[in-house]
Amino acid sequence: MSDKGKGGGATGSREWTGNLHAAIIAASQDPIYFCSPDYIIREANEPYAAIGGFTREQAIGRTVQEVAGAPAFEHRKPYLARALAGEAAVLQDWMNVPGSGRRFFDVRYQPVHDDDGMLLGVAAYGRDITDLKQAEEALRLYENVINQMSDRLSIIDRSFRYILTNESNARWHDRPRDTFRGLELIGMVGEERFRDEILPSLERCLAGETVEYHYDDTAPDGSSVVMGARLEPFRNSVGEIEAAVVTLRDVTETRRLSDRLERLTLQDDLTGIANRRAFEKWLEQRVAAFRAGAIPGFSVVFIDLDSFKLVNDTVGHGAGDRFLQDIARILVQFAGEDVRVARIGGDEFGLIIDTEDGVAAHAICNRLLSAFEVHRFNWEGMTFRSSASVGLATIAPLAGQDGGDRLEQAVTVGRVLQWADFACMQAKAAGGHRIVAHDGADRSGEDRKAEMRHLLAVEKAIAEDGFLLHQMTVIDLATGSPAMREVLPRLAGADGGLHGPSMIRATAERHGLMRAVDRLVLSAVLARLETAEPGLDMPVCLDLSSESLHSPVFARLLLDRLEHHASIPSLLVFEVSESVLARLKPEAWALLSDLRDRGCRVALDHFGRGFASFTQLRANAFDLIKIDRVLTAGLASDPVKRAAVSGIVGLAEALGLPTVAEYVTEPLHLDILRGLGVTYAQGHAVAPPQAWS
Repeated sequence: MSDKGKGGGATGSREWTGNLHAAIIAASQDPIYFCSPDYIIREANEPYAAIGGFTREQAIGRTVQEVAGAPAFEHRKPYLARALAGEAAVLQDWMNVPGSGRRFFDVRYQPVHDDDGMLLGVAAYGRDITDLKQAEEALRLYENVINQMSDRLSIIDRSFRYILTNESNARWHDRPRDTFRGLELIGMVGEERFRDEILPSLERCLAGETVEYHYDDTAPDGSSVVMGARLEPFRNSVGEIEAAVVTLRDVTETRRLSDRLERLTLQDDLTGIANRRAFEKWLEQRVAAFRAGAIPGFSVVFIDLDSFKLVNDTVGHGAGDRFLQDIARILVQFAGEDVRVARIGGDEFGLIIDTEDGVAAHAICNRLLSAFEVHRFNWEGMTFRSSASVGLATIAPLAGQDGGDRLEQAVTVGRVLQWADFACMQAKAAGGHRIVAHDGADRSGEDRKAEMRHLLAVEKAIAEDGFLLHQMTVIDLATGSPAMREVLPRLAGADGGLHGPSMIRATAERHGLMRAVDRLVLSAVLARLETAEPGLDMPVCLDLSSESLHSPVFARLLLDRLEHHASIPSLLVFEVSESVLARLKPEAWALLSDLRDRGCRVALDHFGRGFASFTQLRANAFDLIKIDRVLTAGLASDPVKRAAVSGIVGLAEALGLPTVAEYVTEPLHLDILRGLGVTYAQGHAVAPPQAWS
């Protein structure tokens, strides 16, 4: 593809920083800076720069560590990291300020998000609260210090009445300060707001938590403002929480600064149109909507300029910048409610078109190419033609085919970008100034490649005994104590991640490898149990596939090995899926009977997914019933599922069998299952899978 990143303009950057500087100064005289996720300061004001002994211009572009110093940065880095993880963080600490000595600052590290929750960076707002710090240490004796604050401060007791308030808050409500003591807070803010917004925060604070949030309000002069609320527990001399200290601060200008930062972070400096971050945000929205079935599809277009390198190399980068700006102006003419345009980087641009109709998307691309073709770029007496290579990827369900759901689940941001980029490269390789369309629904080749990768991974694990054993704890719901562990095989992927039992089983079953998988997993489990100290291990649950149950060789090897270790069978619980019961032949039932005769237990797995034979249950062929995830997922909100689970428990009790609830993901489900009479439970609400070391 053509050269990347050869068009960054200085003009837009100077305008950006000049406007933003004015906005910051207007926002606050307290120290403020904004840093990107790599800790580089993108904007700062003079009060902040002065703390580190820099001017504003010197601070911008440096890292936080360079401005604050290594020791201070290491102290503040965890708070920055929390904010970069999406959680607001507060640091209160002493700092040396040139010309002012040691001052105590309240520093808020606020994650800056766009409208869709994408993290853009961290805005740090420092406030010198040295006076407040000293006042808090003797709050009962020095209320006059609190009254000097510009922030509105009140202390609310456990009955939600005012203990005191300061002059700022009294002026806000236009009543004397001394009339607040004993006043009910609900009468000042209204019943609805107190119930929905304030009461939950006060209860959290009085339980020991510092609470912060923003809310919209109307100032006494009638203007709309954004207030920042901070609630801190007020403790007496023995540490008991007596009240909540409520500080309200006007953060309207700070909010405007954050909004401006969000907009600027999504804008390309040179062309003024959206940048790659915005493009990917739009794409993420559409992929999520498509996967959820909320939209029928969409199209993505990659545009690579054919003549950009010629302009750059012939008349210089300044001309290249102007050329890119001209291209952006052409693209903007196509922008609208259903078409979004962005500069992805260098001489690459992109479109997202809200249509699953590939013909309609192709028509837009044709009009775009025509607009490029008639455009002439003139620079210092030289004229250049415009042309581009265009890659189009249209995402739509497989019309009239059962594979539509599989396609929706397969569509990811990375794959869509790859499809459009590959189509663009094909257009470039074919000589440029053309459109190549890649049908996102045509995934047969990709599916075959993925299947081959999975098959090779499973075959390698079988050849090298490369399965990793993880365990999931099964607890007794009555006592909460661990009762069993289920063994789950995994294998390491090429990307460093782990493939779980679902992929292993699906691939192995399609290619006749399940007996080999069962053999290796069972051998590893038995080896661990054979070396475990007597009485120190829990029963182990593991799957047996239909292929293994019907294999005379597998049966003979398993039974022979159990003969030599009399203590092991009582620790084994073999799971047989309900879905295979109808296919089990006499030899499979004979093996299960032999295993039970030796002391092993047999569990009917995934009960509720298929159609288990009532005859087999009555025939005393199983020792446990494991309730499938299709019934345990979403149990709290689905009375039908609760009724189904209750029915299974009743059936199991009539047969004298304990029940195990699988895939319990919500802690509240444990109490529901306990109330329904379920015996055991497993899932992430109990304990996630862990390596069985």
